[in-house]
Amino acid sequence: MSQLELGLPRRTHHFLRVFFVGGLISYRALFYWITPWMYVPTMLAAPLFQILFFVYLGRSAGVGSMAFFVVGNSIQICSMSGIYGMTMAIANERFFQTLSPLLASPANRVALFLGRGLPVLVSGVQTTVFGFLASALILGFRPPANSLPGLCLTVVVTAASCTGFGMALGSFGLRTRDVFLISNIAYFAMLLICGVEVPLQRLPGVLQGLAQVLPLTHGIAAGRLLAGGGPLSRALPDIGLELLVGAFWATAAFLLFLLFEHEGRRSGAFDRL
Repeated sequence: MSQLELGLPRRTHHFLRVFFVGGLISYRALFYWITPWMYVPTMLAAPLFQILFFVYLGRSAGVGSMAFFVVGNSIQICSMSGIYGMTMAIANERFFQTLSPLLASPANRVALFLGRGLPVLVSGVQTTVFGFLASALILGFRPPANSLPGLCLTVVVTAASCTGFGMALGSFGLRTRDVFLISNIAYFAMLLICGVEVPLQRLPGVLQGLAQVLPLTHGIAAGRLLAGGGPLSRALPDIGLELLVGAFWATAAFLLFLLFEHEGRRSGAFDRL
């Protein structure tokens, strides 16, 4: 057996080990909400009160139906994990002074980068599922049974898209001192722009155009279509666009990561907070 044949499985094994094991260890080490007394209020209670607030506010103002706000907010809350999670995955490495040793390692950069996104994606899906279940129990939200597989697909794709966007924002943690300012602005801007609380057609044309290249927009549109009894075939174009948006941001994130890593090595910025 040739050296190439021997080396390929070994490299694949190392890639998968860094991707899965490294991603899980970094998630456990870097995230403040990993303990129950932080996870419950941060990732469950706050999203639940957000859903209830906007449902009752919208119902009182006569802006939209209960389903409009339940679907919009339940899908939107997955962005909390995607945006803040990926920001913390980079910023906390720098804050804890572990970024330089990490980037000095010979580990595959794609495995390092994407591996940190997998636990964040799972956490985002879990938060959205909790939002839908709580809405069903408290508000009586009942989408058609045949829409559930399509809604599950929509939630996973949207969480992945938000994770890719969060990677792009997190890359700035290699250079900026307060990357959480960027993530806070992005999170609340998406709450306004992406059709979560306000129908897109009521927004100015510039914001409507911006919404098309941001996560959540197409995923929420697909979710509302499915929850309203529409067939999956009609929602697939929006799901596909959501996936495309996520791929775009993930690619941009990786290029930014490489750029800032190169600049950080040149200027020694990794060790400065």
